Amino acid sequence: MKRLSLLLILLIAGCGANQYGDYTYDDFPSITDWSELETTGTTDSITMVYYYNRDFFGTDCAGCQIVNTALFEYGKTNTDDVELILVNERTAMGIRPLSVNRQPTVFFVQDGEITYQVFAAQPILEMLENMETGAFDWALVEGETNE
Repeated sequence: MKRLSLLLILLIAGCGANQYGDYTYDDFPSITDWSELETTGTTDSITMVYYYNRDFFGTDCAGCQIVNTALFEYGKTNTDDVELILVNERTAMGIRPLSVNRQPTVFFVQDGEITYQVFAAQPILEMLENMETGAFDWALVEGETNE
């Protein structure tokens, strides 16, 4: 009986919101159905979408664990007027865009279209560093689809 109680406590404790720096997943809006991308992003705003994989137990993909702190910090404190929206592989309903096929991925949406994507932890961290230092080429996220 003691083992069952201990197991239950560990299971419940593992389901909590992980803290990444000052932020958690709950600090950002989320897409629950892929069809929501059709109405995401306008020509006057920049929307960055973070595609990640986090299971029911609160376990993140390895690459997600690497980028979460820096990405969440940028999402809350950037002065570039970029809105960060999250989408979890495990909970998003509907049909995922074919070009979004691994986690972690950060992509930009403008007028419902994916305009630019960055795959894997190291390239995402490099992109965030370039955004912070002003070296990022914002023209990449505008205009025609880049895949």
